[in-house]
Amino acid sequence: MDVILSAEEVDLQECEVLVTGFFLDERPLKGSSGLVDWRLNGRLSRLIIEKRLTGEWKETILVPSEGRVIPRMLLLLGLGRVKEYSYPRLRELSPFLLETLKKLNISSACFSLPYGDHRSVDCAKLAEILIEGMADFFDPGRFDEAWVRNLRLTFAEGESKIFEILLGVQTARSMLEDKLQIRIFAPPGTISGAASEKEN
Repeated sequence: MDVILSAEEVDLQECEVLVTGFFLDERPLKGSSGLVDWRLNGRLSRLIIEKRLTGEWKETILVPSEGRVIPRMLLLLGLGRVKEYSYPRLRELSPFLLETLKKLNISSACFSLPYGDHRSVDCAKLAEILIEGMADFFDPGRFDEAWVRNLRLTFAEGESKIFEILLGVQTARSMLEDKLQIRIFAPPGTISGAASEKEN
């Protein structure tokens, strides 16, 4: 599995799907969901107003980006109430996310879930928990080894967060070294010990 750290914003990622989340009780949409909503001229907000989208825990909707962002599809995840958002919830969400990607036959995804501000989740631990939770769910009977090996996960929260996310990814990789091979790719010259994005 490849993990890519990008200095670019989420709407500029070369991947099949952008995975972002939003809360049941936070309006207007914020973070990556708010950015995507703005790029889609308020389409997500309209779905919420029409009650076709609520933000309930594990609610999912797949929306074509129609060229308004580089990822061709958006996978929006309901995260429940803000006060319930935590590392255990993210751990619970990881296998659900993995299974969803597999069902959609997605092999490259960019993740951008809420962190920081008044939330009790930071971006380093978020990346670590997501990767570890997915790895716990890998099972030869459930997932094709080639699909897992070719899976490309991108974390893109801007240049200022690369080092924090790297810390979480490296922690996950060291904990999973006997179970899963993880290659880390980063912008050239940014991080020692990680491969350059241009190497492959």
